[in-house]
Amino acid sequence: MKKFTSKDIVFLAILSVALLLISSLIMPVVMFTQITALRQLFAAPIFAIFSVIAIKKVPKIGTLTIVGFFSGVVLMFMSVIMLINQVIGAIIVEILVLIFFRSYEKKSSIIFAAALYTPITLPLSLAAQVIMKGENLQDLLGSPLQMYGFPLAVVALSIIGAFLGLKIANELKRTGKL
Repeated sequence: MKKFTSKDIVFLAILSVALLLISSLIMPVVMFTQITALRQLFAAPIFAIFSVIAIKKVPKIGTLTIVGFFSGVVLMFMSVIMLINQVIGAIIVEILVLIFFRSYEKKSSIIFAAALYTPITLPLSLAAQVIMKGENLQDLLGSPLQMYGFPLAVVALSIIGAFLGLKIANELKRTGKL
């Protein structure tokens, strides 16, 4: 496995800050909602875009986990559940990348990781809310739209964000900015 350099870590930390700054523009809209998956719905394309950029610049297993940790530590001040979601979600995705692709060498592995990152936080968020807050799972799932529609929309927006992130990352690479 490739080791991370201090330059890699610094880049991922700065990218995590940029990710949080951009996502903070939409968070006031959904911050106080109790609707399951609505936060992920708005965050999905942003997290997918930044995940692709991170992995394209630092194509090492562990990259997504580092981004998840840096962004999760800041989000922890709002809720510990957010840190747990970010880190565990990233770890699960990277384990799946290892199982299916072995590395981030193929474009499909990058798309896979970025597109799966936010959707994987949905069940983690539900589990954390049930365990840590003692909430009822059925109340959290709510209506069929909430239970099926929003999660499917999160997956769709993550996939769109991953492909958009790939275009952005390729353009940044072509111009020498990445």
